[in-house]
Amino acid sequence: MKHLLSLLLIILSITALAQDKIIKKSGDVINCKVTELGAMQVKYYYSDNPKLVFGIDKALIEKVEFATGEIVEMGKNSFKNEEYYTNQSKHAIKVNFLSPLAGSLELVYEQSIKPGRSWETSLGIIGAGVDVMEISPFGFYGKFAYKFIKSPDFYIQNMHYAHILKGGYIAPEIALRYFAYDKQNYNYYYGSYDSSTERTDNFSFAIMLKLGKQWVFDDAFIVDLYFGVGYGFCNNDAYDVFNYGFIAGDNEFPMSGTAGIRIGWGF
Repeated sequence: MKHLLSLLLIILSITALAQDKIIKKSGDVINCKVTELGAMQVKYYYSDNPKLVFGIDKALIEKVEFATGEIVEMGKNSFKNEEYYTNQSKHAIKVNFLSPLAGSLELVYEQSIKPGRSWETSLGIIGAGVDVMEISPFGFYGKFAYKFIKSPDFYIQNMHYAHILKGGYIAPEIALRYFAYDKQNYNYYYGSYDSSTERTDNFSFAIMLKLGKQWVFDDAFIVDLYFGVGYGFCNNDAYDVFNYGFIAGDNEFPMSGTAGIRIGWGF
């Protein structure tokens, strides 16, 4: 019986002396006794002075290792915590609201990858709109963009996006376009001219950087306003400028541009 009591006392002594470890993101280790894991702070004391309790900001801590062997990882930047966005729409179907006035119909699909990132792809049907230039165009264009959604310039504990698809963004974008149209050729003579029409192909390519802002209302209705500039090339003369999805210059001035307002629905 005496041996059993001695063994219990030894175990209790070892347990009392065992230390918890607070491992900071800087790599520093605090050997202590942890008393509380709060929403903002971790509270602890040193074994040689249990009456004096300290607190450390959780944002400075990588993890806490308890003497029992249990390890508690501290939460990362709350903007990246996907639990905040569990019940939100992460997909969206959008349409370029004004593109029919420029002679095309643009449909867009967007999908969130993770908080702060999403990708979107667009399909434009050229000719499904008002033929302002009267050239009977018909063809298609496609775009692919990768969005980086902006976070605030300063960080507050437990701060997160109001919606996973909402916010200002910057997005690299690649665009391709092909369509056929009626080109008017003019032949000038002394004091007069005549004209003829031929069916011509247009192929354009652009790499752009877009800036935009997207709003989400009631986790459903979406408004996306954007503009972008970059490098663009097409096989037509410089004076043949088309605004189907984007503008692309010729080899002498290889610049491209895009702008628009999209509306859609999240799901």
